Amino acid sequence: MNQTSLSLESQSAPAKEAKPSGFYLQSWQKGGLLVLLLGILYLRIWVRKQAKAVYCSHCGKKNPPHQNTCQKCAAPLMRVD
Repeated sequence: MNQTSLSLESQSAPAKEAKPSGFYLQSWQKGGLLVLLLGILYLRIWVRKQAKAVYCSHCGKKNPPHQNTCQKCAAPLMRVD
């Protein structure tokens, strides 16, 4: 029986795979950023909607911006622009 001995010198080292460089986020980080982004967008919409609402100076009810009189007490709405 002829046995061949393997030496480490004759074997080549496995080539390392080249990892692409870049910035990678884990799935929980992506989810957190998505929630944060949606929260910021919601706050922007809410602030813009509150700024355009017209409040009655007589009863204090919030009215849509297109109204000329209050929905509750029919008092004329004063707009401050």
